[in-house]
Amino acid sequence: MRHNRSMVFSKRHKQAAALFALLLTPAFAAAQEAGQEEVRVKSLAAPDYFSTPAAETGLGGDLWKGAAPDIMRDIVPKLAGAKPLSPAFASLAKRMLSAGANGPAGVGDNVDMGAARAMALVALGEAQGANAILDRATGAPGSAPLSMATAEAALITGDDDKACRVQDALTVDRGAAYWLRLRAFCQLKAGQPDAAQLTFQLAQNATKDTDYARLMGAALTGTPPGAANLKNGVNYALSRRLNLDLQSAAAVASASPALKPVLKPASGDLAGVAPGADLTAQEASDLAFLRQAKTVPAFVDAAHASAASIAALAAAGAPLRDPVLMARAAVAAGDVASAQTIRGRLVQDSIPGAGPADLAILDALIGAASGKVDNQVLGNLVARGASGGARSAAQSASVLLASLGGAMDADARAQFANFDLGKPAASPARVLLLEDAAGARRKGEAGLLALSIALDAGATGPQPVDRARIAHALDRAGLAADARAIVVEGLLSLAFTK
Repeated sequence: MRHNRSMVFSKRHKQAAALFALLLTPAFAAAQEAGQEEVRVKSLAAPDYFSTPAAETGLGGDLWKGAAPDIMRDIVPKLAGAKPLSPAFASLAKRMLSAGANGPAGVGDNVDMGAARAMALVALGEAQGANAILDRATGAPGSAPLSMATAEAALITGDDDKACRVQDALTVDRGAAYWLRLRAFCQLKAGQPDAAQLTFQLAQNATKDTDYARLMGAALTGTPPGAANLKNGVNYALSRRLNLDLQSAAAVASASPALKPVLKPASGDLAGVAPGADLTAQEASDLAFLRQAKTVPAFVDAAHASAASIAALAAAGAPLRDPVLMARAAVAAGDVASAQTIRGRLVQDSIPGAGPADLAILDALIGAASGKVDNQVLGNLVARGASGGARSAAQSASVLLASLGGAMDADARAQFANFDLGKPAASPARVLLLEDAAGARRKGEAGLLALSIALDAGATGPQPVDRARIAHALDRAGLAADARAIVVEGLLSLAFTK
């Protein structure tokens, strides 16, 4: 037995010695180091700044699949710029940027592009959604753009302490005018008036801002502050600190799109119409309010503000003074059911304030909003366009509705072929790329190209012929809901086209 134990010990000793020798070899050490490095690389992989959702959008994780990186680099930052978008295109931009989907290589992991995404959401009135993605973003202290997006989102949502923490943590560009203004506010908030006064002077020396100077001066010295200002998060925070009226006419007029969500609707009927209310008086009030709107964005705002009373009027079933306008407003507010109810009662020969072409366009509007392009509705619209003459509203409505599908018979196709739809204003190169992206189902790229065309068109959106091509492409690309919204907006805009 002693001999056997000696042999076993000897074998174990030799195995241990061999293992010890292996641990000392350069090859083994290199392999171990490589394995550890691989783990480190995986754990330190750059974050994707487009992967965190800001809201539920219904868009899949493949949104940016196949998108050209340089197209994203060109267009996404512009969505935070000074050029406005019409409501339908702004909704498209918010929906796409709110989606959680990995960006292309060189875009998704780029901190500046992450900042551009967040800042665009803030600029489009989605500060709350931007907060959701920025709370999980990394690298803010070393990136002034990402820090600015974080600070603005915090200020707009009322979290001034968070904005000040972002300012404190910033390690670059601390002398830029924005950061000086925010720092002065934070110093004042922290009970450091002398430091705030000095920083305020530095901010004004860097770039003069009369509204900020008025508000900050009032906060520091007690001078009359004047009206609230909602141009940006810092001015909004100062206006709140000074207890100014954020709903005054001057404040509303100063509000940037980023601050629009903090405003209350202009009409007070959002709580609905109480039982037994005088609907005649309510109808007169709504009509006056809706008729004040001179642009599509203003009409959409007025429609949303009047939505509850319009629904009550539709349900009551009494004759309306301007039923077509009320039905259009219901669609603009997203209440297709009330619009259908109002339209269903228009069976008499004479409709107040409307002719046959107006009813045909209303039918197209309701069809587009409900996602149902009826061939009979399209055919009737084309016939009205043919009888209405060159560039009539019915001709423009025909091309808009046709972009969503539907079939024309031989006579309708012959009539449609002779329509004068006006000269396109959109870049032919971008339209061609948009159609190519749609055919390849590159949803993200198609959406961005559509937005680039819309940015050039301004707050009222593209003209009907360009809008129809955009809607047709987006529908093919897989963005059907956005295509319908763009057509609905185009049909609504015909009432404001002279």
